[in-house]
Amino acid sequence: MTRFASLFLTVVVCLVNHNLPARELHFTVDIRDTKTHKVHVTMTATGFSQNVASYQMPIWAPGAYSVTGYGRYVKSFQAFDKFGKPLPVTPVNENRWTVANGKSVAKIEYDVLDSHTDTTSLYFAMAEMDTSIFFANATCLFGYFDDDKNASATVQYLKPSDWKLVCPLYDSKSGREERLPAGQERTSFYAKNYDVLADAPVGASPALHLKTFQVGTALYDLAVMSNGTFSDVKMDSLTYYLQRIVRTETEFFHETPFNHYLFLVNAPTMSHMSSVAQGALEHANSSDYLVMNVGWSMFRRGFLSVFSHEFFHLWNVKRIHSSLLGPFDYTSRVKTTSLWLSEGVTEYYAHTLLVRDGIQSPSEFYGQIDQWRQMFGSSESSSSAKTLEQLSIDESDFNINDAMLFYIKGPLVALMLDLEIRSRTENKRSLDDVMLALNEDAKKGKTFKDEDLIHRVEKIAGIDLTDFYNRYIHGNDSLPVDRYLALMGVSSAGPANPSALGLSPEGQLLVASVNPVSPLGKAGVHQGDLLLSVNGTKLTIDNVDLFSKLKDSTVATLTLQRDGRTMDVSVDFSEKEDTHRKKMGPMEVDLDAPPLAQAMRRGILGN
Repeated sequence: MTRFASLFLTVVVCLVNHNLPARELHFTVDIRDTKTHKVHVTMTATGFSQNVASYQMPIWAPGAYSVTGYGRYVKSFQAFDKFGKPLPVTPVNENRWTVANGKSVAKIEYDVLDSHTDTTSLYFAMAEMDTSIFFANATCLFGYFDDDKNASATVQYLKPSDWKLVCPLYDSKSGREERLPAGQERTSFYAKNYDVLADAPVGASPALHLKTFQVGTALYDLAVMSNGTFSDVKMDSLTYYLQRIVRTETEFFHETPFNHYLFLVNAPTMSHMSSVAQGALEHANSSDYLVMNVGWSMFRRGFLSVFSHEFFHLWNVKRIHSSLLGPFDYTSRVKTTSLWLSEGVTEYYAHTLLVRDGIQSPSEFYGQIDQWRQMFGSSESSSSAKTLEQLSIDESDFNINDAMLFYIKGPLVALMLDLEIRSRTENKRSLDDVMLALNEDAKKGKTFKDEDLIHRVEKIAGIDLTDFYNRYIHGNDSLPVDRYLALMGVSSAGPANPSALGLSPEGQLLVASVNPVSPLGKAGVHQGDLLLSVNGTKLTIDNVDLFSKLKDSTVATLTLQRDGRTMDVSVDFSEKEDTHRKKMGPMEVDLDAPPLAQAMRRGILGN
């Protein structure tokens, strides 16, 4: 066929297709009776004319990776013609149904059951329906029709009048959020295809707290659901830090790839926690969380890095990802070796960017490194023998021990990789450059093949990483974290609390721990010694602060009891701190480290 004949055929086909009605799905989700622990879904379709109709529920959720089979929680599946007459339905498997006379299908209805206690995945990938809460990852609620994931969809949520509802979908095809007048809220939403629909969690509750803020041109909603009190002060504080996280990470990537973003938080009290595994799940313009409702100080320390992690996912995995993670096949297990980049590197930046912004201190960051290292070293799971690539693959077979180790080993290797690149390029290249270059690829629609990822990293960094990759990513060598920390003038400093007091069974003060090189250790104080007095003043639990003030004295006399014997010990506190080294948490920082080491330290943690 000549080129002109081929062109003519293309035009004719385009004209024919242009006259075909657009394929659209219309969902209604009735959440007005959640005390039954189920909701009712109704779907109508336009533009479909297949002989055999099919309805497919996904078996996994993007970001969660684990194979769950959401069709297991779909019950009472029915199909009807335009007269309301039931049509015969054939279950193909637990996630798929067919209707022989597809052209007659006018409506499909089914119930979705509560699934939040399912152990095949974590809470935020499932659905919870109770008297005061409705939360659902969209893969729990919606399937796709006629195997067409390109069909657009509208969703209408029917809710109790006193409930508030939030969803990150836009209201129309415009792609922009139209803010409603005060007192009005949106319950109807639009998705241009199934990938967008499946990536939009929903939350509703009579006790839903909502705050809105703006960074740049984008609007952000923080929605918190809790069975307990989530005070205005805590909402304001969380909003303040989320604004800083948003600003830091959008400035890091030099873009904001959305107009509207939703932080959807379920924060139950301890007695109402459905799972000990807290955390979150990322989406294209939202993230959903399960975090315990605790006091603000503990909430800040424990969860700000979780928010930082999920927001960083907006780029690293939602846009930067393996070719195996998009376009999605919702019917097959995903086996990708690249989640060390998606999850491990993200967890590393979740903390380093908090330090660069001043939200976390360097001491807190070093403490986190030490915690990762100790948890990795103490792991007794068989998964500790798995490589990062194998742990990536195993994410689809959910195992809590594997998942925990993945988020410990991953950021340690990311730290090492960052320092490997910085040290070998004299700090002219870094992991920052890798992430920014991969994001530029993603903006052009480029994904990567798993086997090519390390070569792409090498090209960006300008160095050969074969040995590093074979040892710590593809291989399972022990992680020389201390050796890499030394490259930036940081070393372990021993116990973070070199001396600590405790109580004997009789309620007497005793020395619980002693750092051998501390003034107490050098004076011969032993772990387990009973503390009787300081400079002649009797020590009790009521005046224990006298002991904590000893550092202000030049010399102090401690009266101790050891093995039934009483003794006086003179402790010299006049030894000055090494001004060339500064202790930060469990680490010591060499303030006189070589210029390259200091430059790398500043590059990672900021000034």
